Amino acid sequence: MGYSIVDADSREEWNAYLGQIHNADIYFTPEYCKIYEENGEGKAQLFVYTDGDCFICYPYLLRTINDLPWIKPLAISEQLYDIITPYGYGGPLCNAHDPDIREKLFEGFSETFGRYCREHNIVSEFVRFHPFLQNDQDYRAVNPVYSKNTIYIDLSQTEEEINKNFKPDNRNRIRRAHKAGLNVVHSDALEMDELIRLYYTTMDKKQATSYYYFCESFFRNTANFLAGNIRLIEVKYGEKVIVSALFMHYNKYVHYHLMGANKDFLPLAPVNLLISEAIKWAKSQGYHYLHLGGGYNGNDNLFKFKKTFNESATLDYIIGRKIHLPGVYKTLVRHLEMLPDQDYFPLYRHPANATKTLMMSASRVP
Repeated sequence: MGYSIVDADSREEWNAYLGQIHNADIYFTPEYCKIYEENGEGKAQLFVYTDGDCFICYPYLLRTINDLPWIKPLAISEQLYDIITPYGYGGPLCNAHDPDIREKLFEGFSETFGRYCREHNIVSEFVRFHPFLQNDQDYRAVNPVYSKNTIYIDLSQTEEEINKNFKPDNRNRIRRAHKAGLNVVHSDALEMDELIRLYYTTMDKKQATSYYYFCESFFRNTANFLAGNIRLIEVKYGEKVIVSALFMHYNKYVHYHLMGANKDFLPLAPVNLLISEAIKWAKSQGYHYLHLGGGYNGNDNLFKFKKTFNESATLDYIIGRKIHLPGVYKTLVRHLEMLPDQDYFPLYRHPANATKTLMMSASRVP
């Protein structure tokens, strides 16, 4: 029994582990994790726990805590960290199939990884489990809890069966898009200027939080790092691009990833057409599932829209939380005033802290 740490620059070693896991997905790859490392969200690492020929590998972002503006005044002498799954889905993966072996392996992994976190000043851990893989059932040490549902399309069905699961209004809107003369084109993912422009206008429309305003290099890195596993699909009205979206594809899965739309053309149902055509493309390529994801916060309009493509099939999106250093965690949150969402985790990273810090800084300006 033992463990090792692999960083995202050691791609061959990292991918060698993933290659031994039959249901691995793109979210677990060093290329995907590297996108978020380059975006300043932490250092991408793969923790590998081994016991004989069996192993568990767990990708995450290692983030520093001390540099948070509202933490600096505490003048903490030791460097503190926390870890989080990169945006999307993740958690630990295991190459063992036998349930008894898996259970024993995860017991050893949980004990070893917990000790590693305590010894390396990792205060807390936040896991976004993979809805298809249901790996929350293995990693119980982080107290997994239900967050919301996501929508998927089973591509093993016939095209007729898939379309039958669409809500009638959705089918009508797709027909309307065709009648309006909209057409779908597949483009090189590197040619994403329209995607970036439309994405930002979409975030403005939705009044998204600052996190979702990814910088341009984030989009470019996504196309470059995931080359061969990323597809740009766009809808045009004449020569004008009115919807643009990236679809990630790897192993059995296709994921609806980033999208931007011109709100002036939404009555023509271009997004409905985009997804219906993406389903056809994914099925033609032999993929098993197209994952549309969920809403922003449960049963909102975005989730309801995605559900029009499959009324019956949903997946549970599970999250996990663990405080490895309870005493340190209490120190980090003790000085914070009451925050609007006490369920936020970790509480010392609540966005309201940043707003408060900016207001305090502004008040000091003479």
